[in-house]
Amino acid sequence: MRTAILAAALATAVLAVYACFAGPEPAPDSVTPPPAAPVAFAAPAAAAGRPGPRASGMERRAAVAATLAANGPQMLREGRLQDWWRSGQAQCAALGIDDCQRWLRDAIAAWPDSRAAALASRTIERLPAVKEAQARLVQDMDTPLSQRLQRLTALREATMGREEAQAWFGREKAQVGFTAAVNEFAAGEAAAMSLAARLARVEDLRGQHYGAFYDDLRAAEGPMGQYRIELGLARLDAGDAQAADQLRDRLLARHFPRERAQDISQLERRSEQQQAQRNAYADELAALQRQYPNAGDQAYLARLDQLRQKHFH
Repeated sequence: MRTAILAAALATAVLAVYACFAGPEPAPDSVTPPPAAPVAFAAPAAAAGRPGPRASGMERRAAVAATLAANGPQMLREGRLQDWWRSGQAQCAALGIDDCQRWLRDAIAAWPDSRAAALASRTIERLPAVKEAQARLVQDMDTPLSQRLQRLTALREATMGREEAQAWFGREKAQVGFTAAVNEFAAGEAAAMSLAARLARVEDLRGQHYGAFYDDLRAAEGPMGQYRIELGLARLDAGDAQAADQLRDRLLARHFPRERAQDISQLERRSEQQQAQRNAYADELAALQRQYPNAGDQAYLARLDQLRQKHFH
């Protein structure tokens, strides 16, 4: 069975904000690794003597601001300005600061790298224009994810600048690029390869697309993401439903402790049953609508009620 190994819905917590990759519900055997969590950054060595829990509010704010200033340029260079900003917002809220935007902009102004600070400031200033442009962008969900990513990236770069787009969206682009590449691989040449060769190719794709984010995004896949990728690739060879279930159980046992594996298996079986029920209903409904083009026909309405009772009651 050829399938999308990584569903477009992966497209992370970040993409939930910029909803440009939303697609159809994943098929039962598709893979949707959990979204990568925002990256928390450690305080620099100089902050080791920062004020303790009894310190004044002013001292705590100064300590957090120092950490933000010290870590910001590096995170910007790594394409993680979005993570820096969101972590800063969380810390700002914890400190009870009313105007977080102003406080974070002041933190950027204090960065030791003035060029990085200027780039970060431009990026933040141009974000509203990017959001507005993205709201007008229409993407055909039948278009391959890689092409949608290219179009979205081009729009972002045209609206805010290439450096700015990389600083804010770099990590996201790497993750979605990997998603798109694995989808296309699974739908094409993967079928003619052994499972070991497929997994090796996926690892090559990680290196190509994750790049500087490799360690972070590889870890973000976690056991669940790795299991789903391997399951999706292995199912290209699976025959009937029984063989697919046996394959799943073997892979779950490899990736998870016994009780966790059993829980996941039960959840996935239930999800597949529900999806099969929805598919069967959709097929029968389409046939019924072809038979009765007039949706107000009493015979149609009676048959429709019977169909709903059959599948959902």
